[in-house]
Amino acid sequence: MRGSIMKRKTTLLLLITGTVILLGGCGPTGPNTLPTAAFGFVAQNGFAYAPLVIQFDATASFDVDGRISSYEWDFGDAASGSGVRPVHTYSQPGEYAVTLHVYDDRGGDGVASDVVVVLVVPDGQLLRRYTWRYEGAEKALELLIPETLYEYYHSQYRQPLVGNYKYNDYVLDPRDDPTISDIASALRAKIGGGDTEFARFALSFVQGGITYALDQPGFEYPLYPLETLVDKKGDCEDTTILYVSLLRAQKISSSIAAVDTDDDDMPDHVLALVPVDSSFASQIDCPAGMQVGLYAIDSHLFALAETAADPDTSGYIGLGCDPWGIGTSDFKETWDL
Repeated sequence: MRGSIMKRKTTLLLLITGTVILLGGCGPTGPNTLPTAAFGFVAQNGFAYAPLVIQFDATASFDVDGRISSYEWDFGDAASGSGVRPVHTYSQPGEYAVTLHVYDDRGGDGVASDVVVVLVVPDGQLLRRYTWRYEGAEKALELLIPETLYEYYHSQYRQPLVGNYKYNDYVLDPRDDPTISDIASALRAKIGGGDTEFARFALSFVQGGITYALDQPGFEYPLYPLETLVDKKGDCEDTTILYVSLLRAQKISSSIAAVDTDDDDMPDHVLALVPVDSSFASQIDCPAGMQVGLYAIDSHLFALAETAADPDTSGYIGLGCDPWGIGTSDFKETWDL
């Protein structure tokens, strides 16, 4: 009987010992291979100047014999962070040496580094940034505008009276042609396509990038294109002048039109007309409550371009959409460009 009990105890002891040995074999054995750190980064909206928001990404880091337990960042400007995909803002221009440490589950450390360059705005230039949406996607543009050129236009005298302006003069003044051409080319590079596609895209930029702001009641104070771009606000004639200036820079003809929207036989609004071919009608998709704005004038087909939309209330009004119910008799004066 005692022998049977002793045999059972011996068997139990062997089982326990075997279990301990088996569990001990589940942990890491041998030397630890250090993790590999790797990262990339991209500037928000593709911008280049300070302040600059950078998205970092360390998902390319790995550990061949375990797992990465933490990601620690030195952003090079006395700031630090953690995580796989941190976002950091550089408030000042400069070159910043960024270092990433990754630690594995056995305490091993892998290191990677790179340099973030944040450009300084050149002397005499005004930095302006614009964000807007086009066909459901976020778009952005960063511009440098010569300060002396802006000041030149901003100092031009304008009589604060209604009805005494030729809006085409604000488009045709040649001093800003090289700058407007550069801006139009930057927009073209973002969208590609033909002239009609550029006309649609430029319209979304003007509507979404410029805040609608009225002149003082009883006054009319048109802005030159660079004034509207720098101030980032304007009313219907200001945004129309800017829009047709961008089209002109891409050698796309258009017209500025003073129209009657309230049926009192007096012009009370300014918008643009863009020539299109007959196939464009099938591309028009207007918001609810708006009608198609296509007009046959002198054997040519024109699409209405409402430049002064308020994105907070009406959203993007596409090329060829008419929020006013305008007929050809409502065009009281036009300026061809």
